[in-house]
Amino acid sequence: MMLNRILKIIGYAHATLFFALMIPLLYTVAELADSAGAGALYMKCLLISVPVIVTERAIKRTKNLAAYIAICVALIAGVCGITALFSTSGTYAVWYCLGMSAETFIIAFKRLQGRLYESIRKKEDDLMVAKKEEFLDTPSFTLLWYFAVIYVCGLCLNAKALCDMAFYSAIVYLFLALIAVYFRETKVYLETNERIKGIPTKRLYGVSFSMLLLFSALLLAGILPSVFLADHRQYTDIRRWYEGMKPVPYEEQIAPEFGGLWGDMGMIEPMYDSEEISELSPLVDMLFRTVSGACILAIVYGIIRAIRQVFQEFKSSYDENGDIIEEIRVEEKFDREEMLEKGRRRADGAAEKIRRRYRKTIRKHRKDRPAPYESPAEIEEGAGLKDDEEMRQLHKTYEEVRYGNIV
Repeated sequence: MMLNRILKIIGYAHATLFFALMIPLLYTVAELADSAGAGALYMKCLLISVPVIVTERAIKRTKNLAAYIAICVALIAGVCGITALFSTSGTYAVWYCLGMSAETFIIAFKRLQGRLYESIRKKEDDLMVAKKEEFLDTPSFTLLWYFAVIYVCGLCLNAKALCDMAFYSAIVYLFLALIAVYFRETKVYLETNERIKGIPTKRLYGVSFSMLLLFSALLLAGILPSVFLADHRQYTDIRRWYEGMKPVPYEEQIAPEFGGLWGDMGMIEPMYDSEEISELSPLVDMLFRTVSGACILAIVYGIIRAIRQVFQEFKSSYDENGDIIEEIRVEEKFDREEMLEKGRRRADGAAEKIRRRYRKTIRKHRKDRPAPYESPAEIEEGAGLKDDEEMRQLHKTYEEVRYGNIV
């Protein structure tokens, strides 16, 4: 029970972190900024956790579609009402309201889609169809690309706040996904391997969780250099690109001269922070170059391995004539089927034929059932075949089958 609650909370956090970056990206593209600051904007974006939790509870407890749609409509209306109540600027309020409403609609639609898929799966009653893992409830390492894309957008749009949001959200999401994968895989392992039920579950979780903490500490130590170097990013605003011109560096961007209705201001004030980026110390610069080189080598090695794997799969999938060769996998047989197959093989073997011939000969001359403790000689004597020459030959062959390797 506690494990399921932990996984559910991690699923809530996963969906919240995923959708919380959409509105800051929208603000950055539209060149808007929250008057309360980037931190306040991000806290407002984290309110998307309310639709995440409400829709999850509603999709499980509502019995008909109309009730679920009514709850979703009320939820979107509540989002719009809260935006109008706490927002002081019309432009920011409109964009925030549109962003939150769109995110709420997407979340509600994904919940409904998962409910319909599960309903179809239950109706088909097909044991081979696996239960589909919901995107909103299942954090995954593969989704880290999303935070990387937002981070790159922040670099290209000269948005330090967006970069910080994406960077620190990715760190938190990484550890959330790590914990979720650990609990899910451990649960599956315990359910699959019944033979380890003798080991106390608390002891198994204690040992494995200690290793998880050790790995997390090493992973955090590897992330810390990036945290310390976060203030030394190089930004480029691609919105300032013009045809035939190079992008204007971050430190050289200044405000245009104000004239016309504003008159002569005497001094041009920069639109952006004109503070020069501090130089890295030699030690930090060497560390940064070492880590960067190691990352590049790791990426190159991964690409080479991927290409090699593609060539191996290509070679095993096609023959010299270009015909596709499908890999045939032998399905594992159940114990009963395997036992029946062994019985059929034995029935068709030479040894079984001799045994059947011996039993038929005995039954033909002896009406009572031989006792379990009787030997073949005693059985033959009881049947009156002790001095029969044909029976002696059959007896010899039967003994060879019993104690020999004839199958």
